Amino acid sequence: MIIQSLCRYYDILAEDEDAGISRPGYSKGNVSFALVLSPEGELSYIVDLRIDDNKRKRPRAMDVPQQGVRSAGIAPNVLCDNAKYIFGVEKLKRSEFEKKFVKSSGKGASSDYRILAETEKEVVLVNQRSRDSFEAFKNLHHRLFDSLDDRGIRALLTFLDTWNPEEFARHPKIVEYMDELLGGGNCVFECEEVFLHTKPAVMEIWENHLTQEGDDEVFTTQCLVTGKTAPVARVHNKIAGVVGAHQAGASLVTFNDVSFCSYGKEQSFNAPISKSAMFKYTTALNHLLAHQDYRIRIADTTVVFWAETSGTACEEVANLLFDPPDVFEGDTGGQDQDTERVQDWQKIELIRDILDKVRNGRKINLDDIGADPETNFYILGLAPNNARLAVRFWHVDSFGNFVTKAARHHLDMEIVRGGRDPRYVSLYRLLRETVAQSAENKTPAPLLGGLVMRSILNGTPYPVQMYGAILSRVKVERSINSVRAGFIKAYLLRLSRAGLTNLKEDLISVSLKKDNQNVPYRLGRLFAILEKAQTDANKDVKSTISSKYFSSASTTPAVVFPVLLKLAQHHIAKSDWGFKTARDIEEVLDGVDEFPAYLSLEEQGMFMLGYYHQRKASFTKKEDVVSEEA
Repeated sequence: MIIQSLCRYYDILAEDEDAGISRPGYSKGNVSFALVLSPEGELSYIVDLRIDDNKRKRPRAMDVPQQGVRSAGIAPNVLCDNAKYIFGVEKLKRSEFEKKFVKSSGKGASSDYRILAETEKEVVLVNQRSRDSFEAFKNLHHRLFDSLDDRGIRALLTFLDTWNPEEFARHPKIVEYMDELLGGGNCVFECEEVFLHTKPAVMEIWENHLTQEGDDEVFTTQCLVTGKTAPVARVHNKIAGVVGAHQAGASLVTFNDVSFCSYGKEQSFNAPISKSAMFKYTTALNHLLAHQDYRIRIADTTVVFWAETSGTACEEVANLLFDPPDVFEGDTGGQDQDTERVQDWQKIELIRDILDKVRNGRKINLDDIGADPETNFYILGLAPNNARLAVRFWHVDSFGNFVTKAARHHLDMEIVRGGRDPRYVSLYRLLRETVAQSAENKTPAPLLGGLVMRSILNGTPYPVQMYGAILSRVKVERSINSVRAGFIKAYLLRLSRAGLTNLKEDLISVSLKKDNQNVPYRLGRLFAILEKAQTDANKDVKSTISSKYFSSASTTPAVVFPVLLKLAQHHIAKSDWGFKTARDIEEVLDGVDEFPAYLSLEEQGMFMLGYYHQRKASFTKKEDVVSEEA
């Protein structure tokens, strides 16, 4: 199902001229430099093709002849490769160099090398393996292009025939970019202002080579994806762009152990997918992972999403709902702000319009989201697993249903907010709230992202693991912000909606609800009032009752609140607001017959919600008083 959907998406992209998808036989290569050759086969100069994004230079993505899967062996690519293959030179860390070459008495050590340049940390050298890589690169191009009468190709072959790897560090054009060339970036060849891999005659030879390659080893059977009889791909192309996966890419379909194989078949012949289908699904998935608008990161999971249609309207709306911009309640949204901020505000307005429709029970239509709501929409979560990828989750729905469910998540998360709180919370920010603020590693637990995503996409209650992690952070840090309070409210709301708790849905509100008779909610309000009484009595207090009593008050109120009420009498007597505080305490305790000995997890959530609401209400009133006096 996943691979079939990706193949269909490739066919859609192939018909879209603006998509820039690679055609069969080609792939997106990360190219750093163009090696410009004279018609006589000399390296005239080097062009830096990297893109400067103000932080660091990054390689340019270019369509190049399809690059093969490299393992431990030597496998040159056609007309686009790194310095080890093109020049026969490599750079090693000194520790690695000494292990391989200096300690000649050790197993596997070699003395067949020549150092071209060195520093305290690195060594540039020519060795037998780098020479073999260069020779393999040269022989491949002779085998493919010896019969082609083209000035550029003749120049390339002349360059390869005359090049001496030991001249690398002395070549005047190479010296300028030596470190960058040896950093692993790919190079392409240019002659007479044309990239050699883009010449029609070169492309024709390459494509003919692909159809004829390995005819004696072709395994033909019915393709699992298309249902047609076709040559099967033994090894699948690597998938790049999944956070935490192998830098050279990882495999989505792979068989790396005999125990996974059956009927004497090897590698991916056990899951027969034709070469054409393999190319389509890997190219489409790499295309999605390479574009920021089509992917987000949730904990250790990289999530890609796409709609079965041309254009990017669906993906842009999905990205907006998953990862809304950081626009805060205190922002004005004035048009005098910079362009990026104005665009953020336009996005926020779009989210608000969608949420208003869902809140009022109206159907999402084409004008709301810029795409057909009935379009098939796919969401795929991929997690790293060494050189392979694990599918964390897979979801298929109509785009309209997806938007409705994502909007419902934001509606359930709605909570009264302060001036510097985000209007809408991204999944990344939400998951960060489960991690200690003082922790060096801010990565949430790997499984939480997938569990939360499933709850959002299926409209089911949120995972109790996430809820427990949020409660734990509130207790330990004695701090509850709008994101944590919003999730606690959303969790209890969905639990009530599903009939999994005795809590009534109307008791779980966005802001302070004074007539809420729920005892844990009233106790949370009471704790906030007692804390405010302490700060009113002593403006310079460094730590409030929250730092000592919050965790126990939210868990075993019968033990803590008698002590806090007795302590509050001293604060009331010293405060200018003592009468009002006493009245608030009396109002909150009206309906609390006794302090419970213990609060369950749901009741602890209501306690924290009441505490948060009361604090926000007190803060808002204080702001109003100040503004009236001004």
